[in-house]
Amino acid sequence: MPARPNRNRTDDERPPEFEFCVVGRPVSAQAINRGLLAAWKASVASAAAEAWSAERQLFRGDVDLRVTHYSERRIADRDNLLKPIQDALQGVVIENDRQVKDVTSNWRDIGGRFTVRYMSIPLALAFSSGREFLHVRLWRSPHREDLG
Repeated sequence: MPARPNRNRTDDERPPEFEFCVVGRPVSAQAINRGLLAAWKASVASAAAEAWSAERQLFRGDVDLRVTHYSERRIADRDNLLKPIQDALQGVVIENDRQVKDVTSNWRDIGGRFTVRYMSIPLALAFSSGREFLHVRLWRSPHREDLG
């Protein structure tokens, strides 16, 4: 009998290759206020650049992206929150947003109770601010043979 494919998420198996947090309420790609959207993208790019080592090369090849939004209230339009984040990562962390092969978006109540197996410094600092934030993580995509 062949081995069953591992269906765990990348972050269940290993820590991210890059992560950062950005404080503030995310802005949808569908926002009417384009200035607000541009400011949000700039905030994301700035937070990513601050966490990215100047000597480090941009990710090349496929990447997996996971974004967790920690706040008191859910945003109904999570799908449209991802595009501005991917746009902001271009030229800072990745060459092009077409590199993102798998993307996951979550919402968590910032006041909730959590079981933590891995607490990074960026995540600990964001929680300690007490403000709404996004936790953004990237991994190089593993070679996938399972269509799973």
